[in-house]
Amino acid sequence: MILWMVKIQTKYEYPDVADKVVEARNIKQSVKRGRTIFQKEGCYRCHKPDKRDGFIRGVTNRVSREWLFQFIRDEASLIKNNDSIVLALKEIYNWANGKHDKKHLTDQDLTDIVNYLDSF
Repeated sequence: MILWMVKIQTKYEYPDVADKVVEARNIKQSVKRGRTIFQKEGCYRCHKPDKRDGFIRGVTNRVSREWLFQFIRDEASLIKNNDSIVLALKEIYNWANGKHDKKHLTDQDLTDIVNYLDSF
């Protein structure tokens, strides 16, 4: 009986310690994959987050991940729909060229890229 009670208390006292260790490892791997995809897709030619790129650093603090996924996948559709954020980018940075056309990237690929960008 006592062993059973200790088992229950231990289970509920520290429920997510192992999960956090696994999660940290997964995030580290995701960042690594994101860096590889970012470079392979040619994003680094224009965006240099390690060099304090103005817009791309901390981007997830300013826009939602969903919007960012849409922007990376199909920027032209956002331009066509007169998206307010894209219009602001065009005004501030003097660009909104529709060149972000990465429809082949999966949600996992995009998540890895965003985790890479969040690592700075």
